[in-house]
Amino acid sequence: MDFEHYLDSQSAKFTQLYRCSPISLLKKENADDGGNRVIMPQSALDRLGYLHIEYPMQFQIQNASTLQTSHCGVLEFTADEGFIHIPAMMMEQLGLRQNDLVLLQNTSLPKATFVKLQPHTSDFLNVSDPSYLLEDNFRKYMCLTTGETITVAAGEKKYYLDVAETRPAAAVCTVETDCEVEFAQALDYGEPVEEMTAMQVEDDEPVRFTGAAMRMDGKPVEEEGKNMPAPLVPRPSPAAADERPKRALRFGSSAAAGSVKGEAAGEEDGGKRFTGKKYSLQD
Repeated sequence: MDFEHYLDSQSAKFTQLYRCSPISLLKKENADDGGNRVIMPQSALDRLGYLHIEYPMQFQIQNASTLQTSHCGVLEFTADEGFIHIPAMMMEQLGLRQNDLVLLQNTSLPKATFVKLQPHTSDFLNVSDPSYLLEDNFRKYMCLTTGETITVAAGEKKYYLDVAETRPAAAVCTVETDCEVEFAQALDYGEPVEEMTAMQVEDDEPVRFTGAAMRMDGKPVEEEGKNMPAPLVPRPSPAAADERPKRALRFGSSAAAGSVKGEAAGEEDGGKRFTGKKYSLQD
């Protein structure tokens, strides 16, 4: 950005250039390398207090060289002056390396009402308690930006989810909001393969044995049933894969965490996951 514009903007809002470094290098117990909360210097807190910034604090973060942009929250104000510590995955998505310059500006994002996530692998849909998993991990994400990838962890297992869509804007705040979460088809999903007979003719009829039939004792073979077609095994329809029930979760204060809407229906259909579940993103 233009340096004069940078200086002018400082009088109206928080705008600051920092050298970046991965949070993992701090080796602090409370310094979580997941999520999108950064560690800023003490001077930033003093400046933000003077400007009377609204809580929760949210920032637009930009690679000063490539202008790649994302959004983040703040974890604490203990970084060395002139530096900001960023989660490793966030640095990767912004194309940042250690000591690169980043531009941080305070912003105010609308509350999320809808988020569509796309798992990288189908095994995410088999987790035992998805509502708790997302509620626990979303505490690390104060905001979401469409097009980015986030991670959620269950023990030692990590799941990667692409943020496919957010409403009402391309970047939203996920704190203290009722938010519906829908899951798109996993990236590793493959269309079912139809079972094929060994040989097929153009009319899709299986090729049958056309030679002469003989018995071992030399007696004639009865003709009854000779020309009866072999039974055909029903094949799965390719369209069947698209007839899956929609799976969605609800986050927010309107329901207790992990509550299930339509409990009786869930028992009858075998306990399908992600159907009408609601829980809160509030801390």
